[in-house]
Amino acid sequence: MTTLLETSQTDARKLVKSTLTGSGIEAVGGAAAAVLAILGLAHVAPQHMLAIAAIVIGLALLAQAGVLANGASDVVAREAMGRRDKMEFEGGIGAQALAGGAALVLGILSLIGLDAGVLMSVTAIVLGVGLVLESGATARLNRLDDGAPASARGTRTRRAVAGSEGVQMLIGVAAIVLGILALIGLDATTLNLVAMLAVSVSILLSGAALGGKMAGMLAMSH
Repeated sequence: MTTLLETSQTDARKLVKSTLTGSGIEAVGGAAAAVLAILGLAHVAPQHMLAIAAIVIGLALLAQAGVLANGASDVVAREAMGRRDKMEFEGGIGAQALAGGAALVLGILSLIGLDAGVLMSVTAIVLGVGLVLESGATARLNRLDDGAPASARGTRTRRAVAGSEGVQMLIGVAAIVLGILALIGLDATTLNLVAMLAVSVSILLSGAALGGKMAGMLAMSH
């Protein structure tokens, strides 16, 4: 198998750097959205905080998906992916982009005064589904071969990313459940704020873990 850092070192570093940038944006967006959700739970303009958190999450997911989509063909080629792995990887990126776009649009609609309860409940469900499906792309990126000997740091970063994948799937399912409960008439604002907080923490952890792996790979390439 061709390793990521073989053949064209310039292209490899460009791919790793762009993925690192996207992961950083995702992590920052997750942190910002988490703060907004916490403010909402503290009864500081909860409806506005909820809608803005959804918009921030949507932008973070779109940014990360855009970066990954830009380098997807290189990853597929370098890793010699089979049809199933390719579908899992590209499908995960597509799900992330769709979830991010939906969260952005629904957040804006909620912010301008449409039915916030329903819109934000649907947003929680969509983001939950997006997290579950996106985990396939994250898992594939975690298996990228940097061509370097095994190291303690490399093992730690792979484990960190793998751990964030598991958390991401659990939070995705939880967000779906919370969104459904909010949609059927329970305390919609609180449930949706909790869902947004959970999703925010998930993308923060995922972005930080994947960014750590990419930073390690970049260091190995020098």
